[in-house]
Amino acid sequence: MKAIKFLLAAVLAMVLSTPLSAQEANYQEMIKPIDKALKTNNADQLKALVKDYNKIFKKNPKALVALGNTYLLNKHFDEAKLVAEQVVAKNKTYGDAYCLLGDIEAMKDEGGNAAMWYRQAMTMDPKNPQGYMSLANVYRKRDPEEAAKAYEMLKQVRPDYPIEAEAAHTFYQGGQYKRAYDAFAKTDKAQLEDWRLAEFAVSAYMDSKKEEALELATFGAAKFPTNVTFRRIGLWAAADTEKYPEALMNAEAVMADTCKKSARDYIYYGQALKGNKQFEKAIEQFQTAFAMNDKDFKPYQYISDTYAAAGDEDKALEWSEKYMNSASTTTPSDYAKLAGIYLQKAGKGENVQANYDKAFSIYESMGKKFPSISYYANLQAANAAFQAELDDQAMIYYGRVIKELEAKQCDESELGALKAAYKNYGYIIWNTKKDLNGAYPYFEKLLKLDPQNALAKQAVEAKHELDSMPAEEEVPAE
Repeated sequence: MKAIKFLLAAVLAMVLSTPLSAQEANYQEMIKPIDKALKTNNADQLKALVKDYNKIFKKNPKALVALGNTYLLNKHFDEAKLVAEQVVAKNKTYGDAYCLLGDIEAMKDEGGNAAMWYRQAMTMDPKNPQGYMSLANVYRKRDPEEAAKAYEMLKQVRPDYPIEAEAAHTFYQGGQYKRAYDAFAKTDKAQLEDWRLAEFAVSAYMDSKKEEALELATFGAAKFPTNVTFRRIGLWAAADTEKYPEALMNAEAVMADTCKKSARDYIYYGQALKGNKQFEKAIEQFQTAFAMNDKDFKPYQYISDTYAAAGDEDKALEWSEKYMNSASTTTPSDYAKLAGIYLQKAGKGENVQANYDKAFSIYESMGKKFPSISYYANLQAANAAFQAELDDQAMIYYGRVIKELEAKQCDESELGALKAAYKNYGYIIWNTKKDLNGAYPYFEKLLKLDPQNALAKQAVEAKHELDSMPAEEEVPAE
């Protein structure tokens, strides 16, 4: 029920922030100081404000329910209930008052009582969608079939009501982005208001549908050009999908807008510039982001990435090490990036073995710091050595991967690592060491995991052919 309480609170907060008519804006403006008095526990001021409010809006049930919602959001349950009961006494068919009574029960974790009041709203005010939507919220997790029935009943009495969009908004407010996306996907995006369309785009982005998020953001920016939110979403999605010209176009639109800029805006602006090879400008944006929040050292890492992209490995190392020494927490990705700089230096022929050794030591440190993915750290070291034709070094690390993963029940990612280790370990033994017999067990294991692997098939066939022939020189891998 706590999730229901959170969702209902979010819905009520939305009601207080939805675009309003002039009359509604009048009572909403008068509610603001009441809300503040409730939050500061200023009883005398609250009494005077509520008295004035009731004098003006005593015949306006919508305004009175809004007052009740304000009490509710501040957990003044008795006062909220009194307001709702007063509205019901004078307006027996006003569904929002029954919904307020249901919301009070829901906020108190009384789901059964809440459902009773929502059903009463549906009975007394059948064309008001709020009762149906609130009832569906109560049952969404406990009894999805009942939630579906509530939606179906609403469709029957209000076929014009955007049920999917409302459900999506509720999920969005609760941070359930996948469910929000699924609901939004059933709507016609061309019919959505700008704020709903923005929620759709964010939901797609948060559900890792970044290509679609970019499409939605582009559509929204064209339809609602004054809403900078679409430019922001477009910037995130384009940068993350490496569509850097689009990212830069959106970034420049955000920067040109009068909206308040955040450190995230400057970070993504920097990413867009880096992707377009405007390295000096990118570094300036990352430095601006750090200046706005000098407790977050992630911009140091972005500066390092930019120097690495520009081919200045020494500066990249300087900033990467500053980041690793300053950040309170580091990730496997941070270690991998640091190792990657040394590999990049080695690839240029600069102190080759020393730089490879440094990279390998960083991967080993990664494995020790994050033991649950030590196989991954060893695999990265093995692959780097394999690509550099440091076969003996590669065999050491591939051997560690095999030993660790053969000793456990592997998930899909781990199986992928084990298959790669079998393949490359076997290849080195067969091709470099000219020992098909020694390589055969690894290819045999690989074939069990990946029956279609071409190299494994070739090795097994060569072994069978070798076994059927008189002793002679083994055939190397092609």
